[in-house]
Amino acid sequence: MRWRLVLPAGVSAGLLSYVFSVFLISLYAATGAIAGALGVPRQPDAERFGLLVADYGMPLLFVLLVVPAALVVGRRTGGAGPLHGALAGLAAAATHQAVGLLFGPPDPNELLVYPALGLGGGLLGGARGRAARSGEQALRDANRALAAARSARQVAAALGEHLAGLGVTSLCLWSCTGEGPARLLAEWAPGGSAGGPPLDPSALPERPPAPLRVPVSSLPPGERSPLEGRGVGSVLVVPLSPPGGGFRGLLTVASRRRRAFSRSDVRTYAAAAGMAALVLENLRLVERARRAGVLEERQRLAHEIHDTLAQGFTSIVTNLEAAGGALQRDRAALRRHLEQALAVARESLSEARRLVWALRPEPLEEAPLPEALRRLAARWSSSSGIPARVLVTGEPRALPADPEVTLLRVAQEALANVRKHARAGRVAITLSYIGDRVALDVRDDGVGFDPAAPSPGDDGSGFGLRSMRERVGRAGGTLSVESAPGEGTVLSAEVPAAGAAEPVGGAG
Repeated sequence: MRWRLVLPAGVSAGLLSYVFSVFLISLYAATGAIAGALGVPRQPDAERFGLLVADYGMPLLFVLLVVPAALVVGRRTGGAGPLHGALAGLAAAATHQAVGLLFGPPDPNELLVYPALGLGGGLLGGARGRAARSGEQALRDANRALAAARSARQVAAALGEHLAGLGVTSLCLWSCTGEGPARLLAEWAPGGSAGGPPLDPSALPERPPAPLRVPVSSLPPGERSPLEGRGVGSVLVVPLSPPGGGFRGLLTVASRRRRAFSRSDVRTYAAAAGMAALVLENLRLVERARRAGVLEERQRLAHEIHDTLAQGFTSIVTNLEAAGGALQRDRAALRRHLEQALAVARESLSEARRLVWALRPEPLEEAPLPEALRRLAARWSSSSGIPARVLVTGEPRALPADPEVTLLRVAQEALANVRKHARAGRVAITLSYIGDRVALDVRDDGVGFDPAAPSPGDDGSGFGLRSMRERVGRAGGTLSVESAPGEGTVLSAEVPAAGAAEPVGGAG
């Protein structure tokens, strides 16, 4: 029990309520005497006014002082705030009654009224203090989680998991950096069951400069009906804008309640939104620096390929052509081998030149990722004799080079491992566009294996699961394998749609 906090707060409230009441009565008596000396018509005497203050004003003043005193106690004691607040209220009532004994015997009614008022005011103030402390702790926890966030999805989760109260159905982050419509960066919902963004900020007449509570009933019918169908009663829209500029966006919080967001809730979300905007801006700058480093590395690699690999292939072609001319009268078999070597060298030279200019796989130069996967599956099925089909879910869209190259390489190596190890009868490849992520699943009905055992292809002759994980990890994604002997294998890779270099949706 925090008596060192409870007793001073209660005693102070009890003393102040009596002192203020006596001061009001004395002030009224003094002004009445002055008015009488000046000939002003006589007003109700000080005794009647004193009785009025004692019966009504003093209890009201007592409650007004007990509630904030208990609130202070509640903020300091946290979960036990109502109990400590009630004790502070009873201490205030005891002090008030003790001071009253100096002016005469106690009124029996007051012996009941003031303890009841102290108990009620103390409970109310203590509960409010506990709620305030809980909100402050939630904000501190959210800020710690935001500081550790490495993507827009983690930023949304940090806000939702620590700040969302009862009735909140979803929390969304939007990018508003351009003149076009707002673009969804990430969404959070309780239990991870996000069902789509609750409110497109583009539907608002203008992007608010301050937090705005939007009742769904105030929206146009076209916007209101889908929200009401999902049970949304109101939406809080909070601007995201770091002090130094840069990233611009909005935070939207949807609730089932029509009047869901109190002033305290709005202040809490606004404070957290400032931290969230700083984190998103930092992610954007880190991504820009990473992209610059990747570009510099690509340029260095292109120069090295041009200076070494491409020149070497050119020399091979020149020498083989000279050898072919010198051997025109020799055996046909030798000529055939030379022609094959020449074809391989020319093909390698073409690939080296393509790498110098683009560093992008040829299939992705000729077609988007879904079509490149279909062509890959068709070629693989033709050579292996194993049927393979490709299914695309979600809305396909153009992606940066990193995620496309990563997923294509993973598909190539997964199919190679199926051919080498799985003894499968069929293969299914699924490419899924899911919000700000893109997932690739390669499933076969082969013999399977124990994922805890050494991975197929990790013997130095192939890509291997470890190498695939490293490649996917460099793109900011994850790779998992589900398999068991005799039950086939499912390999799943998931990467950000904007690549590891764009965790905040390309802001800026």
